[in-house]
Amino acid sequence: MRKLFWILALFLLPFCAFSKVGDLYYCEMTQAIEIKEGKLIKYIPQKFKFRIVNKDLIQFGADSNYFSGTELKIIDFSDNGEQFYGDNFEFSFGSFYFAEVFRWPSDDVDTLTATAVSAECSAVEDYSV
Repeated sequence: MRKLFWILALFLLPFCAFSKVGDLYYCEMTQAIEIKEGKLIKYIPQKFKFRIVNKDLIQFGADSNYFSGTELKIIDFSDNGEQFYGDNFEFSFGSFYFAEVFRWPSDDVDTLTATAVSAECSAVEDYSV
């Protein structure tokens, strides 16, 4: 009976990897939307990668996608190692959220565009050179 208890206890414990500098994440968008000139545009979800460069910066891969080559500043990196956020993004236990508003200057009235992205991410082994 005691062995059964320990086996069950081990399976019920969460096995999570804590984020750390150097970790590489592979993400798949679940939603990608834009509101432009009052119209809602849904985009085909993309895949992207990012690396935690240091405790205050993540850097996205150069692959062709929405975040290609972008760097985002981390404002807070939690003690639990699985949450961090910046001005316009948040990563929490594998879920990534990004939102931004752009102002496009024009001759008469500036045009605003709002973009929102959600994605599920997981840490991967980095085999790149």
